[in-house]
Amino acid sequence: MKKVSIIVPVYNEEATIVRCIDSLLAQTYSLLEILVIDDGSCDKTRILLEQYGGQIVLLSQQHRGVASARNAGLLRATGDFILFVDGDDYLEPDCVEQVLQKQQKSGADIVRFSYRLLYPDGHIEEPLSYFQEEQLILKGAFCKNIYPYFLSSIRFNSVWATLYKRELLAGVVFPVHMRTAEDAAFSLEAYTRAQSVLLVTDIHYFYMQTPTGLSKQGLHLLEKVWCNLWLLKYILNNLDAWGMDSLFNRLKVYIRPLLLLFSKCKSRRRR
Repeated sequence: MKKVSIIVPVYNEEATIVRCIDSLLAQTYSLLEILVIDDGSCDKTRILLEQYGGQIVLLSQQHRGVASARNAGLLRATGDFILFVDGDDYLEPDCVEQVLQKQQKSGADIVRFSYRLLYPDGHIEEPLSYFQEEQLILKGAFCKNIYPYFLSSIRFNSVWATLYKRELLAGVVFPVHMRTAEDAAFSLEAYTRAQSVLLVTDIHYFYMQTPTGLSKQGLHLLEKVWCNLWLLKYILNNLDAWGMDSLFNRLKVYIRPLLLLFSKCKSRRRR
């Protein structure tokens, strides 16, 4: 059996952390390593986590942000595969088993699966646009089916709802100087290294829509702009490696923030 390391960064999530950890312990796949990194919580989060004893590996650090917390988890992980879960989200019970079966059958370096949006009032909905069919994408088709999404959308930005081969991530880290879009910078490197990606339509992840939590803390507008400028630099630096360094693609990168703003406004109107 292959071991799966689940990395959970948490910060002041006493209202949701039990649901999250319980969903991991309820997985039908048994060979798991659950690494929970408490990023200096000042509520009851740590007390709740300590009650799980040896069922989880609890790491603690001073409050440094989600990038640092995830990096700490990566350093400690010993599994063959890595799965990231945020502390206010949760998984379906058969998530790991089903996704790992898909990976073993396809041999994919990365398996990206689907999710539902979960709101505080209990309302659940699917994303407006996601995978229409299961598809194994090999490296030769990345320029058509993977990389363009980094230029004009956020489809592959997040690291949750994704299973990675741990060997693929050797030396890859989340940039700690970015408090937002750090997951997109990490994903850029992971997908650039990958030789194959499996897109799965099955829904296994529930993504909580709240402004709280380690990866959803409120940021000043200027800091968001600054972080997204750093992300543009990461994308531009990868265009050559992707074989996509053209004036047209560079222009798409520069206007990317405006396209995403328009997309978010459009999504809110539909809801």
